Amino acid sequence: MKINLGDATQLPTSSEARQLQDTVQAHLTPGTGVTPITVALKPDADPATADRISALSPTTQARTLPGGTTVLELQPGGSADGKAATDLVQRIRDARGDQPVQVAGPAAQLVDFREMLADRAPWAAATVLIGIFVLLFAFTGSVLIPLRTIATTLLSLGAALGVVVWVFQDGHLAGLLGSEELGSLSLTAPSLIIAIAFGLAMDYELFILARMREARLLSGDDREAVVTGLRRSGRVVTCAALLLAVVFGAFMTGGFAPILQIGLGLTLAVLIDATIVRMLLVPATMALLGRRAWWAPSPLRRVHERFGLHEEASAESRVPANA
Repeated sequence: MKINLGDATQLPTSSEARQLQDTVQAHLTPGTGVTPITVALKPDADPATADRISALSPTTQARTLPGGTTVLELQPGGSADGKAATDLVQRIRDARGDQPVQVAGPAAQLVDFREMLADRAPWAAATVLIGIFVLLFAFTGSVLIPLRTIATTLLSLGAALGVVVWVFQDGHLAGLLGSEELGSLSLTAPSLIIAIAFGLAMDYELFILARMREARLLSGDDREAVVTGLRRSGRVVTCAALLLAVVFGAFMTGGFAPILQIGLGLTLAVLIDATIVRMLLVPATMALLGRRAWWAPSPLRRVHERFGLHEEASAESRVPANA
């Protein structure tokens, strides 16, 4: 998956901005009309630094602002967020060394976003996954159920994002949605798809687990609890998923590529999660694991008995959690 800022090619061909960009690309040299990379050198910067940066592009334009700040504008080849532009940003930042030089523009914004994403995304993912594990453990008293939940949810997210990449980045069947091969996804589409779909998947998971746990506490039969829990929650989950699929599917009626990507990704994520994952993989893995699905080490079980989330049950129907 590749992510970029995007340009007018994300708009439908009927829009004026798209028609203008197509005309410019067809008749003028590459890079025409692309926002240049702006470099600001403070008055105390070494003059040799400006020379090194200016030499990186044959079309560099320079001007001096009141106060002594020198501004260089370097025109990249291709699009503002293409490889040529981002590579030029990296070369400029390498050439400046430790001098008081700042680099801005769409290409620099994309480079900074990618670096930020690579640096902080693992921490964000770890925070979400650990939080989900702790909350599901507090609810179920099991260490295997949270792990299984995270794994199956990542499957549905991976499948949905894979289709979005296959359609919009690679161009397969994109014409059916009024788009075309873009070579990348919009900057915001993947993060929104992941965040919203992951939250919805956890919602469906809790619906099903709550009914399974309730049935297990009442009967003590692990296999019957799976059947009963699925029977009591299946229709609710399916109905909720269909409603959301209709809402997200409506996003695909627009012509703006980022909205199309979000609509397709969320629609697929909801449908895959509510059918293949929650209605097939979840009950299948729960049935195969049996009593082991609710296992936890003795120290963690004591923690759950003291701090976990418990529901009241009648005295004659209550079954110990470790039965």
